[in-house]
Amino acid sequence: MSDGIIVAIGGWGTTVVAAAVAAWAALRARRNLDGDVSIFDVWVCEGADLLAEPETDVQLLNAIVPDRPLLDIAVRNDGDRKGFVRRLKVELKGALYVPPIDSPSVVRMPVPVSEPGVMSERRIGPSGSYAINFPLLEGSYGKTVNLEIDPGDVDRFALSLVAKDAARGREFYQVCLFLEGGKGRKVRRQTMSEPMMVPAYGPPSWESPVEIKEYISQIANRVRELAPQGLAEVAVIFNGSFYPHAIGMEEYVSFYENKLKVLATALRACLKHSAHEDRIRGWIDEVERDLTETEQLRRHAADLRATGRHP
Repeated sequence: MSDGIIVAIGGWGTTVVAAAVAAWAALRARRNLDGDVSIFDVWVCEGADLLAEPETDVQLLNAIVPDRPLLDIAVRNDGDRKGFVRRLKVELKGALYVPPIDSPSVVRMPVPVSEPGVMSERRIGPSGSYAINFPLLEGSYGKTVNLEIDPGDVDRFALSLVAKDAARGREFYQVCLFLEGGKGRKVRRQTMSEPMMVPAYGPPSWESPVEIKEYISQIANRVRELAPQGLAEVAVIFNGSFYPHAIGMEEYVSFYENKLKVLATALRACLKHSAHEDRIRGWIDEVERDLTETEQLRRHAADLRATGRHP
């Protein structure tokens, strides 16, 4: 074989290899040019307000559940091809249960009561299932979806978080949203939101100072009936604990005051990502207004003692 033929064959081989490399590079570049989906915005809002927006297709929002936290989510595709969201995931932390304050009872114990004690262990946070099938317990929970976002486009969707067994007005939790996506079944991309504090079910609820004042009067009257001379075996019981009757009224006010402080703190955390700041601020104002009346409740308890209606 002549040198010319060898050179010709070598040049042809080089051309084929170069073409193959170019094709492989183009294929790889094309695969890498996937959609780049990121969370543009996310707010906690009311389902009724979202449904009331002009030109809203109610049929597309039929999964919205009233009185439950709703995430109003906007996503953006900064890639050159369609972006795919294959899975929604929520990470639940900081479940918070703000208990009601039980109606107090006054009982005669079998032994003298000199200091507070625990009657039984109280349930802190009930578990429940969500529309995306996760309990009200810390952890990560997901739902498979099939969302497509065109390149350069912004899409918006809503996600209701429904705790079946949440106590109305008493449950809070912190949630972080994750979007997982990629081309095909394999998830290759993930984007996340900031942590958000949300009320699990409906507006917060708490007892009014008027109700607490009435309960204090009931404590005083009942203790007077059972222990006109200050019997040491008489105790005041509420929220799974018992207290000597001598401090029962004050402990009742303190429990109420601490509850309002916890509630105010939780609502301030909810405020950061809420789409309805005015509503949250209104609740905070109401809680803080009632907090200012706790000193009057303590004075009421002191007056009952001073007038001889309580040992």
